[in-house]
Formats: sequence, structure tokens, C-alpha cells
Amino acid sequence: MVRNISPLKFFAGKKLCRPVVLLPLLCLLSLALWPTGSALGPASLNSFNPFDPLPALAQAPVSAEEASPEPVKAKLVSDGTGIVPGGKFKLGVQFDIQPGWHTYYKDPGDSGMPPNFTWTLPAGFSAGPILWQKPHKTVEAEIVAYGYEGTVLHVSELSAPADLKVGAKVTFKVKVKYLTCKEICLPGKADLEITLPVVASPAAVGKSAEAPAFDAVGGGFNDPVSTLSVTPPGDHQSASAGAPAADDHSANDKGGNSGGGENKSGKVSVLDQNYGASESLVNYILPAFLGGLILNVMPCVLPVIAIKVLSLLEQAKEEPAKIKLLGLVFAAGIISSFMVLALTVIAIKAAGQSVGWGFQFQYPGFVVIMAAVILLMSLSLFGLFYVNVQASGQIDKLARQEGLVGTFFKGVLATVLSTPCTAPFLGAALGFAFAQPAQIIALIFFTVALGMASPYLLLTINPKWMKFLPKPGDWMDKFKQSMGFVMLGTVIWLDYVLASELSAMTLMWVNFWFVGVAFCAWIIASFSDLSSSQTRRNKVFASAAATFALFTYICFFLQPGVIAALLPGSSATAGSADHRAMGVGASASGVESGVDSGAVSGSPPPARSGAIADSNEYGINWEPFTVQKLNDALSDKKTVFLDFTADWCLTCKVNEKTVLATKAVSEQLKALHVVTMKADWTKQDADITKLLNKFNRSGVPLYVIFPGNHPDKPIVLPEVIDQSLVIAKLQEAVK
Repeated sequence: MVRNISPLKFFAGKKLCRPVVLLPLLCLLSLALWPTGSALGPASLNSFNPFDPLPALAQAPVSAEEASPEPVKAKLVSDGTGIVPGGKFKLGVQFDIQPGWHTYYKDPGDSGMPPNFTWTLPAGFSAGPILWQKPHKTVEAEIVAYGYEGTVLHVSELSAPADLKVGAKVTFKVKVKYLTCKEICLPGKADLEITLPVVASPAAVGKSAEAPAFDAVGGGFNDPVSTLSVTPPGDHQSASAGAPAADDHSANDKGGNSGGGENKSGKVSVLDQNYGASESLVNYILPAFLGGLILNVMPCVLPVIAIKVLSLLEQAKEEPAKIKLLGLVFAAGIISSFMVLALTVIAIKAAGQSVGWGFQFQYPGFVVIMAAVILLMSLSLFGLFYVNVQASGQIDKLARQEGLVGTFFKGVLATVLSTPCTAPFLGAALGFAFAQPAQIIALIFFTVALGMASPYLLLTINPKWMKFLPKPGDWMDKFKQSMGFVMLGTVIWLDYVLASELSAMTLMWVNFWFVGVAFCAWIIASFSDLSSSQTRRNKVFASAAATFALFTYICFFLQPGVIAALLPGSSATAGSADHRAMGVGASASGVESGVDSGAVSGSPPPARSGAIADSNEYGINWEPFTVQKLNDALSDKKTVFLDFTADWCLTCKVNEKTVLATKAVSEQLKALHVVTMKADWTKQDADITKLLNKFNRSGVPLYVIFPGNHPDKPIVLPEVIDQSLVIAKLQEAVK
């Protein structure tokens, strides 16, 4: 068999080439020590904005428009003149908006950005979610937006601790970020505060000057987006959408009769229905096993599976006990990692949060780690870590064999790469599991793991079956190297996922860190091997560790905001405020306040598929999903095709390219006047998660057709679709 030649062979018998290692380190060190205030230092690169004025123009005269007053004046107000120990009271951020300008609602529609509120509260105080007034609805060039003009009040109810001292004064602070638009859009921010005295009883609390504003808008505090409801119209009435109760609908009309006609069907609450057909555990055990089995041929997992089969071929000449052990260890890696996922899901559910299949890919930090691991694996397949020295027979044997740790790791990696997409049979089983108690979740996950591991268990328990596999030979080295390119393709795919979760500048530093990871691996592989002394290996490893630490410091810690962008709950995404302020990025929903050790941060808006619809070459516009849009379309009795997708779901992308974006399907969508929407689950989104759960699904892809005449009877398509199936179901929906 042709052996891979390690770079070590060139350096064998030579001293450690210090300049080769030290020169890159010195370059990195100079970059790290570059004065951050200089024009081209790392800090300035991170904050560079091509829209900033040039220094020579910084003192240019401003126009009358620029010299006009701020379009929004914000202040923090209270409904009362004091607070009572143990009592509740309301604070509100009041926007006074100049004529012609507007701010946005929590779900702004097709464009815009909702306000974000970060509270700083004294010890013992807690703040409830932001209560949103009824927004105005505007439609311009088919772009729907929800927002406010004039004066608007965003209110939060606070609770005071019981041990407050009467007569003391308490200060509350809030940091507000918002977007205001006219012909142009301007981001704004304000640091607001208010101080209130502590009084003995509610009778001592008077009404503040702003109290009438609280009373006047009190009826508009209900959150109209929490449910998606449509009332099919009677003979003489028009359907009304329950969310949001904007100015072109009655604020109190939640879908009841608005005319003289009889409401024949009653209210259909789409988000308040469960569409799963069966709740029997027995009906989900076999689909869970079959779904796990099919995961082995999903696009995400094929590279790892091919590598594992290759390793089995390499071990074919070993004793049966050795082959059996390796197969069991690989299966153990699959099963144990599935159980870790199950425990994670159980823990998140116990904390009161919703979660779905593949949820870990919604966190940029996890995707970065996965990409680095797969990058190292691809370098290994190219032969970087292969040992090929004239040493003892024991070393040579070790170079040819796969260790138990490596086998277990491949099982774990196969599991992790299988989670971005659901397979046939698997979607319903996992959707059922995610709604069940802990023991049922664990049982379903174990069954899926057993299904995925079953081929390798059978192959190793019955080694005679390996005769059906290709014979080992020189082709294996070429095949292994070709798999290295496949793994590099996986890294590029994960980088594409990161591009939708991170800003361009943050992604650049992450990619630079990937280069550092590869460079550190090259140092270890090039300057040490199993024949090197322990002292030499320790020195090489220390050099690589120092280089890795330096890369990590420069790329993650030296750059403002990079670490924050990689952590769960970050708002530093590709659709961040800075991007949206320039008209680029995503619409958002669900910005509320929350409490965390005295600082209350508004939750960042989830990323959407974009403020501008995705269009294919055949003229089909895929609108970003929002509750309002789906409500509006269904209330107009339009048929809707809803595509639940994510950038990290390869099955989703394959279906989109080979089915949904084809000429035949596009022409059918256009001919039947079907409204097409994308529910982008790349980042966490509470509305999308809730709707997935209502369809007894926990992950993507999911394809749902809402018939215009019967929105309460949606048609659910399987995970793997073809053109004929989609066309047939579309025709069925419009009958």
C-alpha cells in the first residue's frame, strides 16, 4: 500500500527550525501590539465604516436638514409620584417623534428595527416585559411596516422589594436604542433615568403629570402577536387578522363578527392548534429507529460515514475481536452523544425554554468550534498527522491502526453532523419526543441513536459481511485524500452558516482564527512525531499552544464585540442594528426586557431571512415569515406555501435548489397565485419554534401549505420532496 509521506520526513534528523516557527509568531505579536489608536490598528479596522465622512470633509458645513432638531426625543416617565415597598408601579419610555418621522413596533414588518431597552435596576427590583401600543400599519410599494408616529409610550411594570426604607429615593436607568425613519433612516440612542421617592402607602402615591398618557393607551398593551388567528368570513363580512391590531383594523376586533353575516366557521387559531395525528408512544418507536438509520445517508453525515467505512476496511485483516471492539466503540460514540443531546434538551425544557432539533447550530460559537474540528480532520486526511518514519514495528503498527479514542470521536462527530437536518420518519418522532416528559425524550433519542448505529453494529458483530465491501488497496489513500476535500467543503458550508449569523468583520476574524488553528496543527505535525524525544515533543507542543493562544487573543479578545457575538443570546449578528440602520439586514420581532443581576437587557431580535424578499429567476418572491404576513394572507383567503428552513440545513438547501426553485414548481406557484413565505430558523425565533411544535415537529425542513379556503386544514409535506409531489399538493390546496 502506498503510504502518506509526512512533512516530518524532510525535517527528520534536523534541529528544530526556530526561524520558521518564530517569524510568524513575531508577525502576530507585532499585530497584537499595534497601537489601537493608530489609523490602521486592529481597533480602527474593527470600527471602520465606509459611510463615515473623510477627515478632510469632517468640518464641512451642515445642511438645514442636518441642523434640524433630533427626530426623536426620549424620556423616562412614571405613572405615579412614588413607589410603595412590595408594590408594583409602571415606568415608560416616551418617544416624542417629529412630524414625518416614525419608529417601529416590536415586529416591524418587512423592514425597520424595533427599539431595544436595557434596564439598570436597584437591588431587589424586577421589570416585566415591554408592553407595546397598537402600531400603525403602512404599505408602500408592497412593503408592509408597523410603527409609530407622534407620541408613543413603551411601558414596563416593575415590582419593588418589601424592605425599602420609607423616605429613601430610588433611581432607575434605561438605555434605549432605536431606529427612526423618514426618507432616510437614522439610528438613535438615549441614556435615561428617573428618581422616585419611597412612600408608606398607596394612598400617598399621587398621579404624575404623565399619568393620563398611561391611562389613555392602557387598552393597547396586549401583545397581539402572541397568537395567530384568522376568522373565515361569513357571507357579508370581511376577515380580520388578530395580529397586530393595527390602525386599519379595529383594536378590539380579534376576529369576531364585524358585519351582519353569520360566522359559519368560528375562530381558527393556527398557532393554538396541534396538528400531530397520534400521541401514542408505540407509533413513534419504529419511525425513530428508521429515521436514525436513514441519517447515515443524509448529506451532512456522508463524509464521516465514508471515513468510518474506510477505517473498517483498514481493519479487515485484524482479528475479529479487534474489529468487533472498534465497531462497538463507534456505536458507543453515537449513542452517548445522542444521550448528551437528550439531557441537554431535558435541561433546557426544565428551564422553561423551547428548543428544537439542531438547536446547537443556532449558536455561532458552536458552529465555529465544529468548523475548527472538521478543518483539523481534513488536514489529517491529507496526511498532515500521518506517521511515516523508520522506527520500531510498534510505531509503524500504531500508524496504521485507528485508536479507540479516534473511533469514539468519529461516532460523536457523525451524530453532531446529523443534527442540522431531519430525515424521513424522524421529524414526526422527534416532534413527538420534544413535547413529552424526560423519560420519553430519552427513550426516543436512544432509539434514534440505535437506528443510526445499527449498520456498524451488524457489520462488526458479523465480520463475514465485510466481504461485501470493496477490497483494501492503493485506492484507499486516494479516496481518503478526496474525503479531505469533502471535509473542507463542510468547513465552507459552516462558514456560510456563520455568514448569516455574524457581521462581516466578525466573520473575518473568525476565519483568521481558522488559519491559526491550521498553522498550529502544522507546527505539531512538522516538528515532532512518535520517534521524537519527550522533551522535543513538549517544546513543539508548547510552541503550538503559545501560537494558538496568540491567535485566539488577537482574533477574539482584542477585537471588540467578537466574543459577545459568539456567545448565546448575542445581538451581534448579520442583521445587527448597524446593518439594518443602513437598510440592510433583517426584520425582527420579540424584543422585550429581562432581568439579570441588576442589569436588564432587551432580548436581541432574531435574524430573519432578510427585509427584502428572496426572488428566483422565475419571478417567485419568497417573503420573510412574520405572524402579521401569514395572518394577512390567510385573512384574504390566499393559499400560502410556508417553507421552514435554515442556512445550516443541507437537506433544506438541496430541496430548495432541486425542487422549490425549479421552473415547473415556480410556474405552478405563480399560476395558482400562491403566497410563498420562508420561516428562517437559522437563528432562534420563538414564533417559528412555536409553530414547528404545533405541527408536531422539532426541526427543519418542514413544508406546509395553508389552503386559502381552509386555513385550519393545512397540508404537511414530507422532509424529502420532489417536483411532482409539490405540484400535486398545491393543486389539491386550491380545489
